[in-house]
Amino acid sequence: MKRASDAPITPAIVEQASHWLMLQWGGEMDGEQQRRFAEWQAADAEHLRAWRRLEKLQGTLAGVSAHTASAVLREQPDAHRRQALKMLGLLLVAGGSGYLAQAKLPWREAMADLRSGTGEHLQRTLSDGSRLALNSDSAVDIRFSETERRIRLLKGELLLDSGHDAARRPLIVETATGEIQALGTRFSVYEVDGGSRVELYEGELELRPRSAPPSRLLAGQQRWFSAERATAIGRADRNSIAWDEGRLIAERMPLGQFLSELARHRPGVLRCDPAVARLPLTGVFPLADTDRVLTALQQSLPVEVHSITRYWVSVRARD
Repeated sequence: MKRASDAPITPAIVEQASHWLMLQWGGEMDGEQQRRFAEWQAADAEHLRAWRRLEKLQGTLAGVSAHTASAVLREQPDAHRRQALKMLGLLLVAGGSGYLAQAKLPWREAMADLRSGTGEHLQRTLSDGSRLALNSDSAVDIRFSETERRIRLLKGELLLDSGHDAARRPLIVETATGEIQALGTRFSVYEVDGGSRVELYEGELELRPRSAPPSRLLAGQQRWFSAERATAIGRADRNSIAWDEGRLIAERMPLGQFLSELARHRPGVLRCDPAVARLPLTGVFPLADTDRVLTALQQSLPVEVHSITRYWVSVRARD
């Protein structure tokens, strides 16, 4: 029979415990941080259980005392510390038997090599010359080796312009449902509806679901796939990557769909009344100021924006 102390730790508490561990790895916590840390431990028995297990895991993984392990980890480069924290988080969320309680863990995203916050868009040039852009609230790990170039999409959406690699290493984007191998391409990958939506703008791609046959995409095509299946090939829409230029483009887009897209770029809750969800909307909207976009909706459609706070907004029919 499994002991209560061996039960899995919930991912939310893993994320909180990881936050305090990162502060410790960064050096001595100040008085205020120490007070808040003590309050966090005392607030819930699960907090204390998570922290004690985390301390034990540090020492176990390093083969030395938890204190010594922490000192060594503090001296590691940021990338090494992120990897160590991922391993600790994986074991922490697992029970004593090693069974993984959750497949999707928030600490993976928080500790990613590259991560964008809500409303933030990042652009990076990688070591092979590839240009990588991340949409709002997205995260990737980047693993380039002597034999391959691999980017793991942990959350959200990326846009990739593949660079020329003199060593001819394959460029692969890995998702939870499979892999996409680039063949001199420009394409986007979006984790949505339990799978991966791939839109190809230039070149050619090979899609490799984990449990289904591979398929090819040609320029101008898009396809969604899960681990077991794929939808029919459709037409790629360049408007869907306007976020890379800080814009959201709608061409007779239903208002409900538009607000779902806009919600990805602002914190809090953004709801749409079903009574107005089908209203068609056309326009080009700046993502840098989503409040301004909501105001503009009231000028172009028979709707009103009702705000309880900036973080709880509803769009409904105008009275």
